[in-house]
This record gives sequence, structure tokens and C-alpha cells, in this order.
Amino acid sequence: MADPRALPGPLSSAGAIVADSGPSLGLPLHYGWPADEQDRFERGLGFTYLGEIGVVTVAGPDRLSWLTTLSSQILSDLQPGQSREVLLLDPQGRVTFQFGALDDGTTTWLLTERQFSEDLAQFLKSMQFMLRVEVEDESTGFRGVLTSSQSEEAARVASSALADLGGRMWTDPWPAVTPGGARYFTGTHPGEQAQFRVYVCPASTADEFVGLLLSGAVSDEGGTLPPLSPVGYLAAEATRVAAWRPLRSSEVDERTMPSELDWLRTAVHLEKGCYCGQESVARIVNLGKPPRRLVFLHLDGSGEALPEPGAAVEYGGRQVGVITSVARHWEMGPIALALVKRNLDPSAAVMVGGVDAVQELIVPVEGRSDHSPAERPGAGLKKLDAGKRDIRTRGPGAGG
Repeated sequence: MADPRALPGPLSSAGAIVADSGPSLGLPLHYGWPADEQDRFERGLGFTYLGEIGVVTVAGPDRLSWLTTLSSQILSDLQPGQSREVLLLDPQGRVTFQFGALDDGTTTWLLTERQFSEDLAQFLKSMQFMLRVEVEDESTGFRGVLTSSQSEEAARVASSALADLGGRMWTDPWPAVTPGGARYFTGTHPGEQAQFRVYVCPASTADEFVGLLLSGAVSDEGGTLPPLSPVGYLAAEATRVAAWRPLRSSEVDERTMPSELDWLRTAVHLEKGCYCGQESVARIVNLGKPPRRLVFLHLDGSGEALPEPGAAVEYGGRQVGVITSVARHWEMGPIALALVKRNLDPSAAVMVGGVDAVQELIVPVEGRSDHSPAERPGAGLKKLDAGKRDIRTRGPGAGG
């Protein structure tokens, strides 16, 4: 079995500075010029090697209807070439798993972060019962590549070549509002230009696919994939943070609900029912006021060090939230995502590790989406006028 931390051959001499610890262990952090790499990545001219990626496959004739009953998303109509984002929730509506889903006509591919694939596969196997499905964690046999802002033509050429090598492409729907979804942020979304794509290829063909991305290609139909440059994990992470894109390993803790992260955009179908956690999702949509809300932070860039994920967000000397992701953007400088108390004043300047930070609103303070009713359910009901005699003559509370 190939070493999951080994770089593909075409990248071994590219001058990568690899991470020696943390979730990106063994992956290229950068190739010498992080700012330039991020610029290329955001212009669709670069790719990030993700190493071993979480791949759980589900085969069998019941696979799509079964996954629909378990999840926040409708997958029963998923066609080859389509991509969906899916959440699994606990009974309280808290996020337990997140994955991208695609289907090739015989097998559904569930793509997630590597550290969650084993638990995801075990959970799905525990829910099989008598249904005609087969679940396998195939993560060790696959490698991932991430791109941003690629043209549709370039993506088609890369996807076609990848299919010939036994791989698949997943197109991230973020930040579009997918069918059945809802949005909390209603302005021009900063993630609209990102358009992330994840290419998943067998480990045995990773060298060939990476070589194809580096050299470019022309399809038989005349489509062009321009040569792409390798960019490090730091560039991809800064682009994700700038796009307000939630990640399971970063923005989710044991209490996180989809509404707190504006995740109803892409990962929840509000018109489907009968899945674990649905009642909590519907309650927050109808009543608003999720316990916390995600904010985007512009950090003071006068210092060299960045706060670490998990650092406290403070206001008036008291902790009001926690940093979930942090990055140094090539244009905006130090930026972060944070989960804060819902009622924190959105205009308040906060502190993170002694560094000043300014909030940018993602989820509104009242916590109401564009699918929330204009009036809180039950608000039209009026109490019986205490000054009038109750005309009931029988039963509890009858007037005397």
C-alpha cells in the first residue's frame, strides 16, 4: 500500500514545505510563495493536493432512498454527474457527520475528511438492517485534489480524464441555495466566485492525474484544461475562510447546529421530513434564535502571529465566542471564522488573543432565514381579555 503521506511523483521536486504536525500533517503547506499561490488558486490556475481523502462507498439498489431517510438531504433523485452536500444530525439537531455525495449509476460515493470516514462507515453499517445496501470505507485507496474557480470547460476536461483513471469529481454547491435550502446571509456572498471542486482518484493513478493537471490537456471534443500550478494547504484554507465555507473538522463542535453556520444553504432540504434532528431544524427556522452564530472576523494585522483555532473571542473582558478557523489572506490580511453568542452586538469590536477584530455578519442576530415566517408561529393568538367574563360554564377554568 502506498504511503498516504507521500507526495505524488510530479510534486516531489516542486519545493513543497510540508506540515510536520496537525490535521495537514505531511501535506504541502506552501511552495515558497503563499500569497502568489493563493492568487493563482482563486483565479482558477492552481490546485491543492489533499493526500488521502475520506471515501465511503454505498452500493446496492436501495442506496439512494436509504441515504435520503437518514440524512438532511434528498438523494433519491441523484443522477450521475450531480453533486449534493449532506449532513447527518443527532436527535437534538446537532451535526454529527458531513459529506459530499455523488453517484455513478451503481455506487454512491460519500466524500468526507479522512479522520471521519471510519466512524461514518461504521454508523451507516449500523443502520443497514435488512436493506439492500453495502457500505465500505475505501479511503486508503484514494487521494484527493482541490481546485477553486475553474472554468466549466476545464472542469469537464479534468473530470473526463479522471473518470478514465477510475476517479470522480465532486462539485461543491457552496454558497448557492440548493433546492429546498434556505439562506441566512442575503447579500452578495463572498464565496460566489470560489466554486470548489474535489477530484478523487485511486492512489495508483494519482501520479498520472497530478501530472495531467500540471501539463494541461485538450479533450477529443476540443475542450482545454490549462496547466495548473501546485499551491499549498495555506492558500486553499485562506480561500475557504474568505468564502465563509464551514468545514466539519473546524466549525463543528459537540453543540453545532446547521443554522448557526448558514449551512441550510447547501446541506439541508427543508421540504423533506422524517430524518433525525428534523424537528430542531424546523423549530429554529420557524422561531429563529439559534444558540450561536458564525461571524467573519477581520483581525488586526500589525503583529506577525495569528491566533490559533480555539482561541477565545472576548468583548468587555468576557468570553463571547471561539475562533474556529484562521488564515492570512493575500489581500485582506489576517482573517478568521468564529462562533459567537447569538446576541453579541454585531457592531462591537472584539478581542482575540489580545488582537483587535471587527465582525462581519453572516447569520443575523435574530437568527431568521429567508424561509422563516414573517411572524412567529402562534404570535397571532391572543389571550382571553381578562376584563371580560369567561362564558364557559363547564370544564377547567370555567367562569363562575
